[in-house]
Amino acid sequence: MIIQSTHVWIDGTFVPQQLEIEDGRIQALLPYGEKSADYDAADHWILPGFIDIHTHGWNRCEAGAPTLEAMQRWQKHMPKEGVTSFLATTATQSVQKNEQALPILKQAIETEAEGAEILGINMEGNFISHQFHGAQDLYKIVKPDPEVLLHYQDLAGGHILTVTCAVEFDEDYAFVKTAAEHQIRVSCGHSGASFDQVKEAVHWGATGITHCGNGMRPFHHRNPGIFGAALNLDELYAEVIGDGIHVHFETAHLIGTMKGEDKLILVTDSAECKDDPDYAEFGKEGAFRLPDGTLFGSALYVNQGIDNLHRKARLPLKTAINAATINPARYLGVEARKGSIAVGKDADLVVCDEHLQLKHVYCRGVSQPLE
Repeated sequence: MIIQSTHVWIDGTFVPQQLEIEDGRIQALLPYGEKSADYDAADHWILPGFIDIHTHGWNRCEAGAPTLEAMQRWQKHMPKEGVTSFLATTATQSVQKNEQALPILKQAIETEAEGAEILGINMEGNFISHQFHGAQDLYKIVKPDPEVLLHYQDLAGGHILTVTCAVEFDEDYAFVKTAAEHQIRVSCGHSGASFDQVKEAVHWGATGITHCGNGMRPFHHRNPGIFGAALNLDELYAEVIGDGIHVHFETAHLIGTMKGEDKLILVTDSAECKDDPDYAEFGKEGAFRLPDGTLFGSALYVNQGIDNLHRKARLPLKTAINAATINPARYLGVEARKGSIAVGKDADLVVCDEHLQLKHVYCRGVSQPLE
């Protein structure tokens, strides 16, 4: 199959290009019009497929309480957001529920299915702070324990790629060290850590910040804390929920400006009630709240989030696109096959207009239904 456009996103800019696709991969990049095209996108953009590394679920599909059928239904939905790969994200819950969920997530990851690819698992719980637990279960939180993490990784078949940790409770940074030794990325979050504690965690292998601005001690000019560390430590990737509700768009502008085009990651932190008509009243402002007003997940679509970062948070287009493509791919270590349009990479592609409204989405070269 050959597709082409006058606006193909190659190395951070738009160029006229033709893509030759075979066996789910990009086999060649050719000059626009070189061969007869099966699909000419004209002036529409062709972008790399989007990657959401922090999403808990969609429309009654929940990573923390999965079934294989629900996970596959979720995979079929994700291209409707432009998402071609993602991490199934669990939250704080009982040991028993984690032990039940992880083998099913392993099965879903290892089963060939239609739609977006599940790259792995993101564990947002249980190793977080009681003070900054957000909407997570206060009574299931535990201290960071490397042995528990390795037990979970065994149940998950090695598919846990990232875990959130309140590093101020990680004695001698043993949890961070163990995770790093086992290629699990530690994201600092739901935490009241000081700047120095985060800096020390980075020294021992921490590489990310979970939904920057949410679930953390607020920034203070004499105590920059975890938020200040997120912005100032170049080693750290920082997630941002790009809905304008979880963080003000001017705050997203600050985070994106400080992290630049290489270290910002757009996430949805979507809840399983996203697009569930029974929860429409809870999500009428575009995110979901508990009765006390606590946010418990977004209803954001990733394509809308990219447009928001660019147009509403006033970030450069390259920063906004990278935040959902090459940056999460590099963070997860899958950039050899995901995150950009290049020969040999998976043919994960989004065709859209300049407002990120989707026209076509391809997952490993297969066109996905968008209705």
